[in-house]
Amino acid sequence: MATTARPPVRHVADRRARRRWLLAVLAAGVVLLVLASLAVLRWERGAAPQVFAPSFAGPDQLVTNEYAHRHPDRPGVHRSDDWEVTSGSLYRRGGVAWTGVPDAATPDAESAAGTGSSVFRMTSRRHDFENVRVSLRLRTLGLTDRGREAPAGTDGVHLFLRWQDETELYVVSLNRRDDRMVIKKKLSGGEVNGGTYVTLGQVDYRVPLGAWQSFEVTIATTPSGSVGIDVRQGDRLLLAATDGGANGRPITGAGAVGVRGDNCEFELDLLRVRPAE
Repeated sequence: MATTARPPVRHVADRRARRRWLLAVLAAGVVLLVLASLAVLRWERGAAPQVFAPSFAGPDQLVTNEYAHRHPDRPGVHRSDDWEVTSGSLYRRGGVAWTGVPDAATPDAESAAGTGSSVFRMTSRRHDFENVRVSLRLRTLGLTDRGREAPAGTDGVHLFLRWQDETELYVVSLNRRDDRMVIKKKLSGGEVNGGTYVTLGQVDYRVPLGAWQSFEVTIATTPSGSVGIDVRQGDRLLLAATDGGANGRPITGAGAVGVRGDNCEFELDLLRVRPAE
């Protein structure tokens, strides 16, 4: 009577081991696919993929200036991997960012003849910041009345949020000549450099000239589609505002962060941009 040959036990064990290995590989692939999908969803919901923490450590020197913005391909220009300075000059001094002494000059490659920082504008090269928390230390050293523009109560230091371009952004005025803290929106179309400002909230805030101040500014789109912005110092809420679209649509897309200075010399340190919780 013929008998059916049984496969050796070792071969059966090998097949089972290969099957377990294939199942493990497939399971790992599914996990990676789920994680990737969650990462894409998180990106689409506005969370920045990583913390933005530009360093100002290093020797005292010019970091970048408006000359590098206007002539990026010329030899010897100072280019920053983190910042685009469209007006004025950005220096590193004592391990912090500094505008230099503000004046009305038009900077050359080295800002040797002047800083031009009475009108200071810089934005991050990254434009993927939507729902974020921005923390920073700020020291306003003084104001000038001999800059490119006439002095005004709005002179001071301002934080850009969701910056699309110079005509569409949110602005948080942290230090102003008139001792006001203000949250504004700017939309395209108007007489102020191609746009129109709308004030969303304001409060009295006396600027402590020469002293370091710490701020934490959060911006996030709510489930209803409005945009909320608040400014804190530690546990203290200084100012909060909501843009519900009553004066033009809310700006809900991701954009750059940035810093503006008007007729103002200031230093900046420990600027960090993290996803809003």
